[in-house]
Amino acid sequence: MEDIDLTPKRAAVLVASESVADAELVGKLLQDEFHNVKLSTRPEFAVEDFEAQRPTVLVLAFDSLEAAQRYYIGLYRLSSVVHETRHRVVVLCNKHDVWNVYDLCSKGHFDDYVLFWPATNDAPRIRMSVHQALRIMAAKAEAGDVAPRAAPAGVSAPRPAPAARVEADTDTVVLGATAKDAQAAALSAARAQQAGAQQTTVPQRLAVLIVEDDEFQQKLIGRLMNGLDIDVLFAGSGAQALDQMWEHKPDLVLMDVGLPDTSGVEATRKIKSIGQFGHVPILMVTGHSERNIVVDSLKAGAADFLVKPFDKNTLHEKLRQFLPALAVS
Repeated sequence: MEDIDLTPKRAAVLVASESVADAELVGKLLQDEFHNVKLSTRPEFAVEDFEAQRPTVLVLAFDSLEAAQRYYIGLYRLSSVVHETRHRVVVLCNKHDVWNVYDLCSKGHFDDYVLFWPATNDAPRIRMSVHQALRIMAAKAEAGDVAPRAAPAGVSAPRPAPAARVEADTDTVVLGATAKDAQAAALSAARAQQAGAQQTTVPQRLAVLIVEDDEFQQKLIGRLMNGLDIDVLFAGSGAQALDQMWEHKPDLVLMDVGLPDTSGVEATRKIKSIGQFGHVPILMVTGHSERNIVVDSLKAGAADFLVKPFDKNTLHEKLRQFLPALAVS
């Protein structure tokens, strides 16, 4: 296995996050002392970013411990390179996740954690954690321990790709399988392709996410959507809204200005900072229309406003404006 440079000026550091703003913040904190820092903020390129950087230290700057775990396990399931890349993992967490991340680090799932969110009074701590990671790796290398990092619990290493062989009596290349196996695989692929083609002909229902912590208001807005061919999703906080965005990929968001864990403006900024959701219109729902709220919401990426109380016709008109498919439903 080739040697890797473990000096602060050369060591490869990758900061992964769902938020461009968060990744840039962490990156700036590190770049004064570590000169090879890259950011990875688009989930669809997570594997590609890791394989391009081959990081010595991976910093997981996600809003929740669950999101950090999902990202890291996803790397091991989708990339063969991560299994052979020597690296250490630092997780940035909030105070609610401290004991859980401590448990994961003690079991070797991650290597270190920094209490960082929502604000930190010890910004140098993250730099020191990266320094420590490099020192530990250097000490292991000096002792002859250059084994790749073990996969997280429950994730097995991918099987090596079978060697290609050519059947003597045909022109078909078979990857470590019999002709019968190859025929079965081809048939399975054809069926999958046919099923995919059939699926594309079935129109997908539109989905609207209502971000509102008041259950009565949730039900009220939900009822106002009766008669529309829409799947209605609900979230009671900014964190739940992000979870729903990743899980269901809604076509539009109705965002209440006041939420229990953050402001609707900040939640909008978070969602809009994720490239995959940049196109999703977010309509702010508010009981007042002060200029500062309007300006801040538009700066955060909001597309329009709904001022409470509003009726069914007003809501439907807004939905059709931003969901053209509804205009013909």
